[in-house]
Amino acid sequence: MGFPAARRLANLPRLSFSALWLACAHAGAPAEPHGEEVLERGGELANLPAERATVTVTPTTVTVWGLTEVPDGSRLQVAFAGVDAITRAELLKSVEVRVAGVVTSVESTDPARRSVVVETVEAVDGLLARAGPLPHGWARLRRSGAVVIRIWARLEVPRGELETSVRSVLARRGQGDPATLVGGLATPPTEERPTP
Repeated sequence: MGFPAARRLANLPRLSFSALWLACAHAGAPAEPHGEEVLERGGELANLPAERATVTVTPTTVTVWGLTEVPDGSRLQVAFAGVDAITRAELLKSVEVRVAGVVTSVESTDPARRSVVVETVEAVDGLLARAGPLPHGWARLRRSGAVVIRIWARLEVPRGELETSVRSVLARRGQGDPATLVGGLATPPTEERPTP
């Protein structure tokens, strides 16, 4: 494990918490579809609403969605970078939780077993570093007199590449099946999000 990877991993809990907070900051109160007025929309995903499920898995692709809202007048490039971080963090967190559930027992105190989780997250992080820019969609909405910008991003990772990244660690450690691990990443749909 190199020093830069260790630094990224040391920041993962803070990054994951921050991403979760940003993603959920506006999800606390149920949105009123009839109380929102779409003022304008744009981006590569303008005509595609963010999925209700954060992570979906098909036989060929793992798709991850990130969503946030920012106040009107915010710089879109900064908001895009934020939603990109949220989206990537969603996949890393899903992998971390899944590996911990499949490979590591809660009662395990063996550092070698726990390091499998860290190494797997690092391997997937390396895959994401090569993913390139994400497509975005945004909608400027008027809700209860206030104007906000809802921004979403989609990350699509070939399932085979993700399984290969996971397999490299699990095979070395002799633990778990990559196909089963990746297949279990899908999250159940959350409550219905309004379509902007």
